[in-house]
Amino acid sequence: MSDILFFDAMTDADTARVGGKGLSLGRMAAAGLPVPPGFVVTTATYRSLHATGVRASTTLVQDVLAAYHRLGAGLVAVRSSATAEDGAETSFAGQQATLLGVTGDEAVLDAIDACWKSLHTDRAIAYRRQQSVADDGLAMAVVVQTLVPAEVAGVLFTRDPQDATGKLMAAEASWGLGEAVVSGRVTPDRFRLAFDTGAVVEKHAGHKSIEITASGEQHVAPERQDILCLNDDQLAQLADLGRRVEEYYGAPRDIEWAYVDGKFLLLQARPITTGSATDRENVRADVVSHLTTRADPRGTVWVRYNLSEVLPEPTPMTWGVAARLLAADGGFGAMNRDLGAAPDPALGSESAFDLVASRPMCNLSRLPRMQFARPPIEYPFAALKADPRAALDPKPVLNPLRDGFGSLLRLPATIWRLTKMAATSRSGAATFAARFTNDVVPPFTADAKAALAQDWSKLDLSGLGAAFQTWTERTLVTFARDSLKPTVFADLAWSSLVEMLKPKLGPERAATAVGELSLGAKPPSGADLATGVTQFAAGRLDHGTFLATYGHRCQNEMELSQPRWSEDPAAVDRLAGSSLSHGIEASASLGRVAAQIDSLGQGHGEPDAANATWERIATEAKLAGPARDAAKVWADRLRVYLGLREAAKHYLLLGYAVIRRALLELGSRTGVRDGIFYLVPGEIPDVIAGKDLSATIAARKKRRQLELSLEVPPVLFSDDLNAIGRPLPAPEGATQFAGTALSAGTAEAAALVLTAPATVPPTGDPYILVCPSTDPAWVPLFAKAKGLVMETGGVLSHGAIVAREFGLPAVAGLPGATRQIRTGQRVRVDGGRGTVTIIAPDA
Repeated sequence: MSDILFFDAMTDADTARVGGKGLSLGRMAAAGLPVPPGFVVTTATYRSLHATGVRASTTLVQDVLAAYHRLGAGLVAVRSSATAEDGAETSFAGQQATLLGVTGDEAVLDAIDACWKSLHTDRAIAYRRQQSVADDGLAMAVVVQTLVPAEVAGVLFTRDPQDATGKLMAAEASWGLGEAVVSGRVTPDRFRLAFDTGAVVEKHAGHKSIEITASGEQHVAPERQDILCLNDDQLAQLADLGRRVEEYYGAPRDIEWAYVDGKFLLLQARPITTGSATDRENVRADVVSHLTTRADPRGTVWVRYNLSEVLPEPTPMTWGVAARLLAADGGFGAMNRDLGAAPDPALGSESAFDLVASRPMCNLSRLPRMQFARPPIEYPFAALKADPRAALDPKPVLNPLRDGFGSLLRLPATIWRLTKMAATSRSGAATFAARFTNDVVPPFTADAKAALAQDWSKLDLSGLGAAFQTWTERTLVTFARDSLKPTVFADLAWSSLVEMLKPKLGPERAATAVGELSLGAKPPSGADLATGVTQFAAGRLDHGTFLATYGHRCQNEMELSQPRWSEDPAAVDRLAGSSLSHGIEASASLGRVAAQIDSLGQGHGEPDAANATWERIATEAKLAGPARDAAKVWADRLRVYLGLREAAKHYLLLGYAVIRRALLELGSRTGVRDGIFYLVPGEIPDVIAGKDLSATIAARKKRRQLELSLEVPPVLFSDDLNAIGRPLPAPEGATQFAGTALSAGTAEAAALVLTAPATVPPTGDPYILVCPSTDPAWVPLFAKAKGLVMETGGVLSHGAIVAREFGLPAVAGLPGATRQIRTGQRVRVDGGRGTVTIIAPDA
């Protein structure tokens, strides 16, 4: 079987031999579409020779050079064609090598070697990891194609990704070879064309200061830089070619083309791998429809509250597992029953949270039912509608007549239950700390550590499935019913102290004083992550000890797809060079107390300092006698339970690490790999049975990406669900810039401004990447970005394509952005409207 295949000799049976790009060019050539001639060096050659180079085989050298001379031995383009490239889910746009203007025998051989090597560059590896593309069986074919001396070149989407009607095409063009457009080196001319007729609907001249030719980069004469490089007749011709390509494939295509000597030629055609505006609108409508069924007829308020701090955008598996923690019949419900509440049995496995466009939001209509079958309390819809900010820290109000006259008859029983619940919580707070520390934590942590240390290779698939189920229930129900209680008791201590101090200090000062009392809180030794990171960064805790104690933790640690520190020791090493705010995730909270503590800062004072603070505040509040003694008890409990709240999470995450380990083993052994995080717990038996779930995984990835591209306000009302997808207003005093919309969705984060790609992506929180333009060398930075801002580039540039694949809102066409935006400034990117807003001007 030949190591060389010319385009006109290929068939679909050659797919694995010629890669995605090579097959596409061969199929189009066979269909009579205008493709410049060329050939492919097959994947079999790569597999046998990539380690030693093309010249290791005299036969291959002869075959390649013979094929090259058959093309005329002139200028050629040498391009990668990996087996996973140009697929329906991933484009690999620009991730492997493309060499233009190659001429001469030795140069062609060198270019083939360069393409082979590019399969293993940092950027290609980062892209594959982000897109969950396995390296197993991956191979590189190489396309060698006659170079077209393009007068104009560019790209065409046969269906405009930002057109919800599906009736428009989108094209971008610039002088010379298309590399200037794809790389984002210029701001190209932009056109929207009617699909049916090719009529020009919109046209915008870009700024095209350079052009790339076979001999290299050249400056464009000033009088040509800002004029359109295609006229209406030429665009109609391009549209006709686009329709022919789409008709051949039976689906929309992303096309690279060149115009020379009065005609258009095809250089590449790949599937459009990102969701269109139509897809986005369909998903938005589906989200709204689903929430309509979840709303209370009397009105429902959803709020991004507490859980969103630690689980902002869960994958499907993470959400399915976390449901056991949150459910009425899970850990949260069990805790409530222990404390005297009676969750509504009709809830079953439901919780107070709904997933709104892939974001957990608390359903305030359902929240009271987590404690009462017929709640005597409510979160009043009308009051919250009048003041949405109040929903961000919601306070229930007593309404014994909520359900009419029947509620009035139940009032005595309701008051009795509330009194009993309060008494149960107060008595529990007196003894729980010792029981949790001495009786609950030791056996759980010992068993979890033993499970993590076991030889998982001895478990068959059924055993792994059983381990997953066992540890999900043990961690998120059995252990969680106790591990959640420190938060409740800390909240009880906080509110009790505020009430005791209010008579003399007033509400505002009382709350501040309790915050000062909390500064003595500290988790027990071995569970104090903040101290551990501080000691490790200062060199007082060695690497091995740190991993042994905290290796089951990580950033975004409630997300099961996130690697633990024990799996990524390099991430731990980076902690030593980063600030605590980047090195550790802010602690989670399940109640009001957490937000207050986090805003004040949880200190680590010594007992003497804590006692001194107590004496000062007790004197200020004029506490004496039994009242002073009672307040002192609650002050001590506050510090104890705040420390145990953090410790409880630390221990719970040990069990969480076992759950992740079981999932990783299942994914690895069945070939599902990281795709397992896009499944749900109920599909684990299908994974074990070997069912092909690749289509399900791909569909969920796309769906989640589209949902996360939708704007969702922090407070959502059931009478205005169309607020989902509606652009959020810019905060008062913010600075806003308008550019070219590249990739729909909004994101807000601190800016990271770079003029050249960093070698290693910075650690810490996700960021908005601000740069002049991007080429494939920037891809490792995309993996941690939440959004992208470029000074130049178009809708179909490399940066735009990859941003859409990664689900990043993106805007371009903002000259001077790297000078006007500073690293650390809070920035909001709206990739649908093409705006960039500086939220916090001072970095």
